[in-house]
Amino acid sequence: MRIDQQREQLCWEGLDPRWSMVDRDWHGQPVAVPAAFALAVDRSHLWFVAAREKRASISPDTGPCEFTEALWCYDVAELFIKDAHSDRYLEINLAPNGAWWSAEFVGPRVRACTEDIPIVGVKTYSKTSADGYWQAAASIPLSFLKSDFSFGQGSRVNVTFIVDSPEQKFLSMAALPGVKPDFHQPHYFEEVELIG
Repeated sequence: MRIDQQREQLCWEGLDPRWSMVDRDWHGQPVAVPAAFALAVDRSHLWFVAAREKRASISPDTGPCEFTEALWCYDVAELFIKDAHSDRYLEINLAPNGAWWSAEFVGPRVRACTEDIPIVGVKTYSKTSADGYWQAAASIPLSFLKSDFSFGQGSRVNVTFIVDSPEQKFLSMAALPGVKPDFHQPHYFEEVELIG
């Protein structure tokens, strides 16, 4: 999966990423309103940006840019990063209002720790328009990703979305097997391709 490398420090204001689209659901059916995402790295952070041109269903129990569990019960974008040298992987959820959550796993759906511990230094952002378009971003410290997940060439990543809640549709950039949606399949994630 393409991750653009930027020489300049990125910032939320004026962020103009190279978008990729996810336009089919888990069962291969076209989605009327595709979801978009971008991944980029600057000198100190990995940026995960997500957007959709449709009003989102957001958890009423969370405020903008708060760390909150169970975001997957509503519309959410998710970034998965698999360690280059082990079965460990990281899941980061990003809601349309910038609320976020993360967890580390030592194997498929096996949490490394039962406590919810926010990653130090993560910042999130969001904006919406009157017609329902939303865009959200998370900047994740590269120092954490490199030390805990050997992030870089050889890592594997996937970007997924849950949209149209409460009648949820499940979208995945990487082709994942199975009849029932299951994003926790790290061996099927796509290899990182750092460009630039």
